[in-house]
Amino acid sequence: MNIIFNNVKFYYSDPYAPVFEGIDLEIDTKWNAGLVGLNGKGKTTILKLITGKLQPVSGRVHVPVPVHYFPFEVADENRNVEDVIMESVAPFREWEKKMEELVKRGDDKSLEEYGSLLELYERYDGYGIKSQMEKELFRMNLDESVLDRRFCDLSGGEQTKVKILSLFLRKGEYPLIDEPTNHLDMQGREIIAKYLSDKRGFLLVSHDRYFLDLCTDHIISINKNDIRINKGNYSQWKYNMDLEIGYEKRRDYNIKKQIKSLSKSTDRLKRWSFRIEKTKIGAGDKGAVGASAARMMKRAKNIERRMGEKVEEKKTLLKNREKERKLKLKSDYDMPEIVLSITNLTLSYGKKRIIEDFSLILRKGDRIAIEGRNGAGKTTLIKAISGELKAEKGIIYKPTFVKTVFARQIPRWNKDYLKDIIEVKGTDLSQFRNVLASMGIKGDIFERPLWTFSMGEQKKVEMAFSFVETTSLFIWDEPLNYIDLFSREQIEEVILKYRPTMLFIEHDRYFIEKIATDFIKIGD
Repeated sequence: MNIIFNNVKFYYSDPYAPVFEGIDLEIDTKWNAGLVGLNGKGKTTILKLITGKLQPVSGRVHVPVPVHYFPFEVADENRNVEDVIMESVAPFREWEKKMEELVKRGDDKSLEEYGSLLELYERYDGYGIKSQMEKELFRMNLDESVLDRRFCDLSGGEQTKVKILSLFLRKGEYPLIDEPTNHLDMQGREIIAKYLSDKRGFLLVSHDRYFLDLCTDHIISINKNDIRINKGNYSQWKYNMDLEIGYEKRRDYNIKKQIKSLSKSTDRLKRWSFRIEKTKIGAGDKGAVGASAARMMKRAKNIERRMGEKVEEKKTLLKNREKERKLKLKSDYDMPEIVLSITNLTLSYGKKRIIEDFSLILRKGDRIAIEGRNGAGKTTLIKAISGELKAEKGIIYKPTFVKTVFARQIPRWNKDYLKDIIEVKGTDLSQFRNVLASMGIKGDIFERPLWTFSMGEQKKVEMAFSFVETTSLFIWDEPLNYIDLFSREQIEEVILKYRPTMLFIEHDRYFIEKIATDFIKIGD
């Protein structure tokens, strides 16, 4: 069965923001499909059009199967996990209570209603749901004892796992999974990716390239001028897209050369034709001279026609290449050899000891990745360095002239207007616009209130402040959450080019492998 978009047009009206103009798309529900594209290109909009939460302005979306969307709200997070999972699949507890009441009544009408309800209960595998839950928990690397815990007491990663396995317990429904990896540690991402790779049929939005490689067999890409489907995982799609753009770049370059050459030829022929035409005055054989000039002009016209064909061919090339505006980092290289030193640091969160006797020397040019499971103390360490959290003991020393820029997990800028914030901070507006443009954000973003921004746009605003100030030390806490694949690769390129001094937390394996010069394991 296929989900079909037929000539679909969609825009948001308050404020007005066009998203799609007449798209056609067909998604096989048996695919493990990844949906990729720049922030603001409409990935989540596609999911919401499929669920029916949004309706197209024109055109039609045909969805032949029931669908269920992640993330979804849990009505009562104080309930135990078993009840939360069961309720997300079907109202088993309600049915059980109702059947018990009907049996107690015992009259013919009640027993007939009981029979219908029992048939529904069995159709949804009410008697087998507990064993099915236990199997799915095992596949998610969760102990079955988690069923007895309150949902609100689970970690964020555990809640994500429980919600995702709930999707696949729903019989005959098609899962739509929107950015499941945000705030998950690396191990959690790999567990969920392995879990999804063993399933058959879902549509996934993710910006984690390694995650997509592990669990997808088709990539649906929302490009600059079209939407395409590519068989294979993310790396295969990227390889094919790079090949196409590389070929089109070479073709575009050659056509430009040909157009330039043809333009010179036609100009030359026209000049010769005019000169020959002038010699008709006083010439002996005016017919021969005129014919020669006409041949010259005809050749010029033919070359102009060929030149027009080349111009038209050029228009078909590079339609999906995003405009390349290179990011720049204003890294301060006039800094001491030792940028940051931490000696015998001990930190607690409430009554819980998080870090004990931790020491670190960060030298000029180091790019150190802080790794560890969620809850191990990575963000706590960064808060201590920034001064947000007081250490129990130990010394954190950073020279006063070392300029530090922090990028936080949760974007700070989510209300008011961006232009006003930039003005208050004294940031150069022109430079800030250029940085956002380099990450694919258009200038009209300054006319919208920040609460209308997508999480990806908010995160790019947070990151942009890192790129506009001359900085000695960059400290980033999960900078890539919600940021699209294209921008991630740009950020990697600029770091490798300018080689800044960095301390960062990130769970994107490909990013860490490319960027980090060293690693710290917290919690081992």
